Amino acid sequence: MKVLFTCADRPTMARNTFHRKILKKYCEYDECVSNAKSYAKRIPSVLACLPWKMPGKDFFFVAYMGHFLTPLLRVFTRKPIVFDFYLSLYDVMCNDRKIFKPQSFLGRFTYTMEKRALHAATFIIVDTDKLIETLSKEYGVAKEKFVRIPLTINESAVKPIDIPRYKEPFCVLYVGSYIPLHGTPVIIEAARILQEKGDDTHFLLIGEGPDYAECRKLAETYDLTNVTFQGFMPIEELNRYYNACDINLGLFNDGERANSVVLNKTNDAFRVGKPHLTLATDAMKEHFKDNENIFFVPDISPETLARRILEIKSDPQRIERVSKNALRLYDEKLSNAKAEAIMRTQILDKIAESIRK
Repeated sequence: MKVLFTCADRPTMARNTFHRKILKKYCEYDECVSNAKSYAKRIPSVLACLPWKMPGKDFFFVAYMGHFLTPLLRVFTRKPIVFDFYLSLYDVMCNDRKIFKPQSFLGRFTYTMEKRALHAATFIIVDTDKLIETLSKEYGVAKEKFVRIPLTINESAVKPIDIPRYKEPFCVLYVGSYIPLHGTPVIIEAARILQEKGDDTHFLLIGEGPDYAECRKLAETYDLTNVTFQGFMPIEELNRYYNACDINLGLFNDGERANSVVLNKTNDAFRVGKPHLTLATDAMKEHFKDNENIFFVPDISPETLARRILEIKSDPQRIERVSKNALRLYDEKLSNAKAEAIMRTQILDKIAESIRK
């Protein structure tokens, strides 16, 4: 069974690396990718090589950020196309980051492109039932097309290690790109509340992004001594902080996207066996249970987050129990091995069967 893998993002990112590895394991593999540093350079490179790579393939796998590649491929082939959807560009651009309005030209163009991509695909990979429900309703796509597969991470780099705590006596970690979805200003406001209460919890924020400047300004305005900012770092170094902090934070913003996704850093936290604290969304409640393998807040107010952190901090035995359950759940339901098994039985075996017919 011959497959052509393609993507618009970096082929070396964890999600793409996983899919390439699995396809090489089960198929006669070929790829059309680019290692250029920007989309502006990668996309033309990919488009230039696609016509030469397509002939003779049994199916096509369009990976991360392939929203425009999927409908383009469908124009030239009737063979199966697997589309790793991951996230909605329309929702990100119009609702989350608000780069342009939904009714603007670019808003309508992005919506139409995304709808065509979903309809063009034979199989659509997503990670939650809530996202399936949302996309099916929004774009009129048959639910039978969707295959729910857990998010995959770099398991060789992200793993439990024995390391001293980053800060005594208690440290909360945020990792991310400061996108509005994460609600990082809420985290800073929660840190302010705890400092004003005289609590000694420390906040470590790693990464950069759209809301980074606002968070730095807030921290300076409030003269916060309980917050440390660090920039992006290699995943191997980041793993040390995942293990050295007591709680890893998720998202603290509402909206349809927030309600439909599980974050990569959620799986990272579970992988290292650390409690994850995040908003109780439909997608999160679909996978996890509060105070059993995760910690939830019911709303996005800083007061609620600060109060929840104090509550968790005061119960070390519960932290240990939730940590162990999180790691166990990862091994049983969220691991790359579990994702591979679903991909093989629900997608690759079905494509192979259709080819034999």
